[in-house]
Amino acid sequence: MNEFRGYTDGHEFRATNGYVNTQRLFESLGLDAVKNQTPTVGVNVGHLAKMDSVQALGVELEGKAVNSTILGISTAEGPRDFEKLLHGLGSGQVSTIAVDISDGIFPAIENSGLDKVVCLQCDARDTKIEGGSQDIVLRDHIGNCCPPEIDRAIDQEAARLLKVGGIAVVNITTSDNLSKSEGRNIVPFERVREELGDEIVRALQTGIYDLEEASRTFPQIHFEALRGAILEIEPNESFVVFGEDKQGHGEWFRTLDDHKRMWEQDGFHIVEIATREGQDSHVPPLQCTRHNIVLKKTVTNLKETT
Repeated sequence: MNEFRGYTDGHEFRATNGYVNTQRLFESLGLDAVKNQTPTVGVNVGHLAKMDSVQALGVELEGKAVNSTILGISTAEGPRDFEKLLHGLGSGQVSTIAVDISDGIFPAIENSGLDKVVCLQCDARDTKIEGGSQDIVLRDHIGNCCPPEIDRAIDQEAARLLKVGGIAVVNITTSDNLSKSEGRNIVPFERVREELGDEIVRALQTGIYDLEEASRTFPQIHFEALRGAILEIEPNESFVVFGEDKQGHGEWFRTLDDHKRMWEQDGFHIVEIATREGQDSHVPPLQCTRHNIVLKKTVTNLKETT
């Protein structure tokens, strides 16, 4: 078994969610034509490029070398698309650190023609990258790919990596319209706790990534019955949906308010939020509220100096 919790090579997950097809649709039809698909970095970069705060970064980046870290890679083209955005804003050389728990995507990234890239297989909660060394950190829907407590820890790591005044770019799908998804059974928190027990609920909040892992960890529970349901795992805050792929990968959705509290606690100032709504590529589709967020690190967290 791989040493990283939640490890997967990602191929089946990416194929099930149509990342490659979505990227091709975006490239051939344009940004506004991609409506009801799970977004890739390329799709999100197109939305980021329209944001006022991103355009304003051109003044800060003009001609400068930029240290950029991407926490969690959805497609091999993602780092290339992000570097292209930074060059479009006027930056000089971009040094990219691509972080993922799966190394299966690294060869394609290394051969994609980036200015300067280092691929780092590690847990995004503890990258060992030098603190205060990065100008920009991108998290593209990584918060939707891991339990809520893990995402909160990744946010702290992103804050640690950034220089004061550095920029965090976060793309997320929140739970605000999840209850409007048709054809989905919504299981409220109290029922989840009653049927599964506190220990399993805590595991869903902190460390269970898919149905296969849940079944191995708690063999007394028939987890397959939970596939496709919207499970509330933190009261009024977060939900998980186990998907259609063989492993039953989980996708996590929290309220935007919960994310805001997390960012503020970790020393970020919210510069701009761009929001759009739609459905995703699941069957039946989930009703999604997607956000592209630009944050600025304003203070040094005490945890960074200890």
